[in-house]
Amino acid sequence: MESAHLPDSARHFDSLPDSARIDVAALIALTGKSRATVYRWIDRGILPKPRRFGGTTQNTWNVGEVRRALSA
Repeated sequence: MESAHLPDSARHFDSLPDSARIDVAALIALTGKSRATVYRWIDRGILPKPRRFGGTTQNTWNVGEVRRALSA
């Protein structure tokens, strides 16, 4: 996948602080898996569960939790 098509948060994932948040598009880009597979992995406990902040309906993931899950 070309980096021009990656979300900024996925492109700069290694430099983000552990407290940063990413969206599902970044998580898909990081794992190289489909949206359905990402959510199956969440259900199986392979990836952390998303959280919603500030009354938004958008799911976001904590970068530190994602890093730990991907390195396991």
